[in-house]
Amino acid sequence: MESPSLYLFVGFLACLLGTIPFGPINLSVVKTTIDYDRRSGIEIVFAASIIECLQALIAICFGALISSFLDGNVFVKFFLAFIFLALAIFIFTRKPKPTLEKRQNRPVSFFRNGLIISALNPQALPFWVFALATISQYFDFQYMGLTLAGFLLGVFIGKLVALYGFVV
Repeated sequence: MESPSLYLFVGFLACLLGTIPFGPINLSVVKTTIDYDRRSGIEIVFAASIIECLQALIAICFGALISSFLDGNVFVKFFLAFIFLALAIFIFTRKPKPTLEKRQNRPVSFFRNGLIISALNPQALPFWVFALATISQYFDFQYMGLTLAGFLLGVFIGKLVALYGFVV
């Protein structure tokens, strides 16, 4: 039987390295922490960590199916690449709306906002499919039972640590 601590370490490392580059979640954490306070930023961190575990679990469950589908359909690969390229161009070329005053009103729930931002992150599932494919080249992991729990705990802690670095 393989050690759950190895799964925990691999999940932690994969998520930590995948979270460091700036993306919508990281920017939301930084903006919320600056505009409001550390507690609000930490709420988003916890919400994003929970959603990251769910996305990793979806990638584990459907990764092989998604990979085989993409390998067999070249058109879908190019279509998805075009969609992600268009999203990137849109994000980098849009002009932010200027705000004259700083908002002091606290939204209803930063935790809820973190859940929504994390769930709508278009990069997460492709990242996890790629990460799991890369991991499977080096390890013969069987994600079930205690080892699955160890991996998901590592993902949660990795996301938490990486995003907490943006709060501090």
